[in-house]
Amino acid sequence: MYGAVAHQFGLTSLDVNMSVNRMLQTAPHSRNGTADAQAANIQNGGLDERNARRMKRGHDLDRYDGVARFFHWVFAAGIIYASITGYTLAQLSAGPERDFLSRLNMSIATVLIVLFPLRVCWKFVRIEPRALPDVSELQNELAHRVHILMYLTIFAVLVSGFLMVPNGYSFFGLVEIHTPFVKGALTDKLFVIHRASCALLAGLVVLHVLAVVKHQLITRNNVLRRML
Repeated sequence: MYGAVAHQFGLTSLDVNMSVNRMLQTAPHSRNGTADAQAANIQNGGLDERNARRMKRGHDLDRYDGVARFFHWVFAAGIIYASITGYTLAQLSAGPERDFLSRLNMSIATVLIVLFPLRVCWKFVRIEPRALPDVSELQNELAHRVHILMYLTIFAVLVSGFLMVPNGYSFFGLVEIHTPFVKGALTDKLFVIHRASCALLAGLVVLHVLAVVKHQLITRNNVLRRML
């Protein structure tokens, strides 16, 4: 049979024999490589190599890392505090209490301004936890877009809040922070932007909390544990 095939394609019997030998030598290696990959996958519990290394180092693959959790809760506390004090400041008339709350509000916002670029950078380099079970691709995509909008809104809140303060402010009574503008039409416009972005951020936070409650109590996929 080899002779007929060789004659048809213009090959010698030596060419055919060499090709057959190469096929026989390669096949076991291919099967062994596939078997080794399958064995490694089974041994790692179906994880990719990077997550398998994380698991061996003691990392919990279903939680965010410590740095991400730190950023999350610092910003959560800061946003909640700023929302409460912002509403309170709007109700207070000029006086020492209002001045104190305003300085404290700006001091805390300054800490968040410093941490915000670090948080964004860490978001790009960190390893995400494993996907939640029973969550559709549409829900994941929607959550991703809401998170992006939340980051952009936080940026708008922090920048407009800093720029709208005329003549600088005291950072926890330790050092004077200089701002670029004096009180005027520009700072008034920045205040409008700041107030609108704060309202949008408050709405996004409420939406975020409702999503967590839904996943925690209805879907019951223990989403809250990922940030604790």
